[in-house]
Amino acid sequence: MSEQKSQGGFKAASLDEALIRDYLIKILSEGEEFLQEFYQDVKAKSELFQKKLSKENIKKLTQEDLEEILEHIFPARRKKKRIIEETGVENLKEAIRKLLYGEEGGFLGFGKKEDTRTWEEKVEEFARSIRGVDRRAARDIAAELLHFTFPDKYILWTSWVWDPETETGAIVFLKEESPTGGKGRKMYGETYEQFEQVYKQIAEKLHEFGVKVKDYLFVDIFLAMIYATYVDYMTLSTMHSAKGFFPPAGVMARRLLGVHAPIHYKDVESS
Repeated sequence: MSEQKSQGGFKAASLDEALIRDYLIKILSEGEEFLQEFYQDVKAKSELFQKKLSKENIKKLTQEDLEEILEHIFPARRKKKRIIEETGVENLKEAIRKLLYGEEGGFLGFGKKEDTRTWEEKVEEFARSIRGVDRRAARDIAAELLHFTFPDKYILWTSWVWDPETETGAIVFLKEESPTGGKGRKMYGETYEQFEQVYKQIAEKLHEFGVKVKDYLFVDIFLAMIYATYVDYMTLSTMHSAKGFFPPAGVMARRLLGVHAPIHYKDVESS
């Protein structure tokens, strides 16, 4: 895939096909059963978000519903009760509603203006509205809510996928050149629209290399496995005594995507 040029003159870096192929081969070596189960669990998470956080259902969410949603978001899972307690149930529901659907219309919902906010504006507004986590985690929570509620509309852009401020994340392992000194921002982008080009490259290449699913959810798994493999390697290389103590890459990747445990559809059908 040739480099793409977007508005503002940004030229997305062409990722190394050989690296994408090599990582894919490594991930496929985990076994078809592992990947099938992983994909189905991620898909189930997305379906859960779509049902629970539909426009007509979101105002009816209970505290238990909110806990169930946050349980499946990595930076929120351990702090879900604190987030709900410090933000408040109604405030959290309203923050999620505004993030996903924008401002409500006028009388009886008529006269609603089109939501013209950028991805960044939506995420930052949400991050300012909730309590119980730091701003970085709040942005990651917003990114997951957008992506898994609208998996065909928004890509997954969390700090572990790509953080332009620190120039770290799974994406850096798909190009030989190290992104340092601001170089990474020119390669992978600083804005959502810029980074989206890079993310879509991965989806296209995975499809070319034989991955049958065309949605973004397998890209999530692909990137989570890359990042988890890196964490696993760095942990064992710096802490030899940690072998057997930290979870393997497959387990870590599932945790990153919030599917470390089976998803139960309690109350979803009746909501």
